[in-house]
Parts: sequence; structure tokens; C-alpha cells
Amino acid sequence: MNARISEGTVARPEDAGFDSVRLKRVGERIAADVEAMRYDGARIMVARRGIPVLDLTIGFQEREAQKPMATDSLFSIMSISKVMTAVALMQKVEQGEVSLLSPVASIIPEFAAREKGRVTINQVLTHTAGMSMGPAPMPVEKLGDLRECAKVICGQALESTPGESVAYSASQGFTILGEIVRRVDKQKREYREILKQDIFEPLGMNDTHVGFPSSLTSRRVPVVVRDPDAPELNPKFQSDRDKSVTETTELPSGGGTFSTAGDLLRFAEALRLGGALDGKRVLSPATVQLMRQNHTGDKPNGMMNSSRALHGMAAFPAFLGLGLFLRGTGIFPSHMASLASPSTFGGWGLGSMGFWVDPEREVTFVMLTAGIMERIRNLLRFQRIGDMVLASLVEK
Repeated sequence: MNARISEGTVARPEDAGFDSVRLKRVGERIAADVEAMRYDGARIMVARRGIPVLDLTIGFQEREAQKPMATDSLFSIMSISKVMTAVALMQKVEQGEVSLLSPVASIIPEFAAREKGRVTINQVLTHTAGMSMGPAPMPVEKLGDLRECAKVICGQALESTPGESVAYSASQGFTILGEIVRRVDKQKREYREILKQDIFEPLGMNDTHVGFPSSLTSRRVPVVVRDPDAPELNPKFQSDRDKSVTETTELPSGGGTFSTAGDLLRFAEALRLGGALDGKRVLSPATVQLMRQNHTGDKPNGMMNSSRALHGMAAFPAFLGLGLFLRGTGIFPSHMASLASPSTFGGWGLGSMGFWVDPEREVTFVMLTAGIMERIRNLLRFQRIGDMVLASLVEK
């Protein structure tokens, strides 16, 4: 069965400065990749100045069942959840409930165990705290219990000196940030309620959920690892964690929040516009500007060491903001286009999805896929598609 391409309703690309012939190649490229079984399917949306110019639904939501991708397919958005957790944390900063320079232990006293007392919230947010990349050492079905998971993480030792290097903490760091958000909340809400009421509802993200509602099972894209030569992806763990998610699961770092391409486009647009969308503000422009700044200099990201070895690549800069990845300058693997302006920012999730905003060109890009790829192979895939999109932008 060939990869089906369905087009949503969009503006005439030329009205937003795009060449429609060039832009058409994007869907053809993705369909060819799906047919080659590099991954299973995709939802891609691109807008300029808020005007949708590309809306494609391609391939399979579930290849083994021959179930086609749908416009409203629900994806586990992996580490894009971190961006949402960062927004929730920065809301608490704006409210004066916490400072970026506050020691984590000033909010979670038990975190001070094993010489972690001086680790700051900012260091956790920028992945410079020296925390482990792996999940908390507990049964996978227990990871979604935020209180219990944070308790276990508090008992762990650091793996490097805080502030010394960038070591992306895929699971533990933002779990702690999610617990901070919960603990400082004046209304004593659960993490999932905070995100729903303070981010999702104001931005009209009605199809985004922390935890998975059982009533939506037919729309769920299963988590499946497609690259066999990337053992660090741990296919069994990814599948088991995905299957363990319930309506009350809280995974602030990723793996337990679900969304659609349309909702993520709204989220990204709010960041492009300085923290507000359709008259509803979730962050101030000053806060978004701070989140978009480079807070890690030229330091490389230790997370990429095994992937770089697989590809024989030299180290390249992490370019991290506050919860965001940044384009910066230079030619190296990134989920953002090589052609994107240096100020471009966004987020990506394990081997399968990403969004970015090019504020200079006023372009917003969202792509969610079924089928997880090896990290760098995934980045190069997204980079190629992003370059095709920006190469189609021919007028200011």
C-alpha cells in the first residue's frame, strides 16, 4: 500500500510568499520515506504569519494494522512536553513564586540529598545540573506517579559537577521541574491540572492531554521504534512506558502528554507571538525572549555522544535556551532547518517529532511522525524537510 497524502484546507501558498510547486515536493519526500519504511506516517503543518500554507496527513497511524494517519491522530509528544513544563515553570517565575536562581532544595528539601543542595532551578532547566539522562530507577509503570518519581530522583547522585557541562537529562531533570511547579502552585492543583488550566485551555489546545483519556484510544498513535541499530532507544522501554500511560499519568519530561499537529501549531504560534494567541496570554514577551536566548554557549550536548559515534561525527553545540532548542549558527545536525535564521527556536521529541519557529521569516513548522528513528538520523530527516520548506519561501 502506497503512502496516502491528504491535504487540509490552506491558503494559497503564493499569498504567503511560498512557491506552491516547490512546497508540493515536501509531501512527496515524506511519502517516499514512508513507502521506504523509514517511518510509518506523518502530520505536517506549516504557517507563515499565522496563515496555514501546508497541512498534510501522510501514511499510517499504525502500519501493522494498515490504519491510515488522520488529521486528529493523537501522538505521544515525547520531550516536547519539556517545553510545556518550562512554560508552566516560567509562569511561576512571573508570579513571583520561584526564581531561576533558587536552589531546587529550597522548594523540594529532600533534593539536597547526596550533595545536590546547591543545584539551581536554572541549571536543571538548561541541562547543566549534572543529572542522569536515564529514567528514575523504578518500575516503568510507576514513572507516571509524579510524587513518587520525584522522591526517587531526590535520592540519586549527580553524574557531573553542576554548571560544568551540558548533559541532557531526558527524564529526571524535568520531572523535578514538574514537581516544583506543583509544589509552588497556590491552588494546590496537580501538575496535569495546572497545564490544562493555565496553558492548554487559554491557547485553545482542546486536544492536548497530560495522561491519556481512554475514550480517545482509536486516535492514539502507538510508540514503535523503527531503527534496529540504535540500542540507546530501548524499544521495549519505550513501548512499555507508552502502554502504561493512564488518565492520571504525569510525565513532565515526556512520554505521557498527547497532542495533535493542530494543537502544537497553536502552541508554537503563541511562542512566536511573544506568549499570547487570540487575545489569551500565557507568558510575557520578556519571558519568551529570555527562553529564546542561548544559555549554554558553545558547549556540546553529552546526550549526543553515542549517536555521534554511530555516525562518526564531531561534537557540535547544544545551543539550549530555557526549555527550548535553538538554531544558532553553523552546519550540524538539528531538528531545525539549516536555512533557518539563527534566532529560530523550538522543541523535539525522541526520534519522531518536532516544531520550530523562525521569527525573522515568521514561519512556524510542526511535524509529528509515527515510528521512532535514531536520534541523529531523525534530526537529519527533519532538517532536510525543513530546508525544503524554507527553500519554498521565495518572497518577503
